[in-house]
Amino acid sequence: MQTEAGVTHCPQCSQQVPVNPRYVTWCDKCDWNVDSTGTDRPEPAWRQRLEHRLADTLYRELEHGHLHRPGWDAARVAAWLLSGLILLLPLTGLLAGTALLIFYRPLWMSILLAAIPLGLAFLLRPRAHRLEPDAHIVQRDSAPTLFALLDELARTIGTKPVTAVVVEADPNVYFARVGWRFRPVIGLGLPLWAGLRPQERVAILAHELGHGKNGDARHGWVVGSAESVLDELRNTFSEQPLDQYRRALAHDLWMDPTPASLATRIINATVGGVVRSCSWLLGKLNLRSSQRAEYLADRKSAEVAGSDATAWALERTLLADASYRALERSLRFDQGIEPLEAVRRAVADVPAREIERCNRVSRLRDTRIDSTHPPTYLRTRLIRTRSAQHALVVLTDDRSRAIDRELAPTADAVLKELRAELR
Repeated sequence: MQTEAGVTHCPQCSQQVPVNPRYVTWCDKCDWNVDSTGTDRPEPAWRQRLEHRLADTLYRELEHGHLHRPGWDAARVAAWLLSGLILLLPLTGLLAGTALLIFYRPLWMSILLAAIPLGLAFLLRPRAHRLEPDAHIVQRDSAPTLFALLDELARTIGTKPVTAVVVEADPNVYFARVGWRFRPVIGLGLPLWAGLRPQERVAILAHELGHGKNGDARHGWVVGSAESVLDELRNTFSEQPLDQYRRALAHDLWMDPTPASLATRIINATVGGVVRSCSWLLGKLNLRSSQRAEYLADRKSAEVAGSDATAWALERTLLADASYRALERSLRFDQGIEPLEAVRRAVADVPAREIERCNRVSRLRDTRIDSTHPPTYLRTRLIRTRSAQHALVVLTDDRSRAIDRELAPTADAVLKELRAELR
């Protein structure tokens, strides 16, 4: 299909389309070959239909200006209530075990009986989010320019200042609250961060700090803790490899199922069914509130960094995988330039036509960062269709380069580890 002149004709509509051997050849009139690789999403069909319906209804609602604080959303409140009921399970186990130790006698028997509920309470206990022991943390003293920018954004948004910054090799930027004191932490993924222009960096950071303003991290911890309880229960009351082995052995020996095997299957079908239903309901309740929270964080980002920078930053996230591949190639093969500079060049060289193709793929696949995020093309469309907003916080090129210099020692350590893993 490619020609020496750099153009070809679409086999579906005969439209003339340009050819770039480095990128996918596609037709912008009929979308021929726009998604050349396709996708195989692991989610069940009901989840895909639910996400599509939620994305469509949320966009129509927000398009007319009905954007409310996620904390007052009915779905979010319901998710909190259901999560609270689930988190009562470890508390009930703790109280039951303590009561047995205090009131039941003889003591040796109470210890044996209390071990069961106390063990369940320990297994299902909620856990604070903690950083990995080998995490690469940047403190305030070593990055004054970066933390000055973060403090300025926090004051503008109206949230607590960031305690620390974690540098990683994953193509992602995130906000988290760490420990039982819920200290705010920003995670910077080098492949994505390096490919962002200065004002796009402001937009990404403002988006993440907007989650802190809206209490999304605390909400995520409550729901996430409830989901971890359900995951433990679902794994417990699901068929295990030993169950499969016993059933296969009984079949090979022409034996009837033992009473223990039948009891296990009945318990898995009943208790496991209840657990799976609760997990489905919690996911359904949390999905709408999580996607609404992303839209709200996008709006806050547009107010602080400007509408254009926010839309461009969202489009850059579509190139996150390409940025990571460029970083991998640079680490695997000595290209004569610094790895992060290779990422910047790779992202800067992406033509506008390829970015447009990624946006169309986003529409076809309903591409999102993960299932809690709305489709990227809807997020950018919502920002661009609303009244343009000017930036309240501006990051100059000089300050952006100063931030890169401050992050350089930590970035070198991260890249050294990634190079060792790749080899």
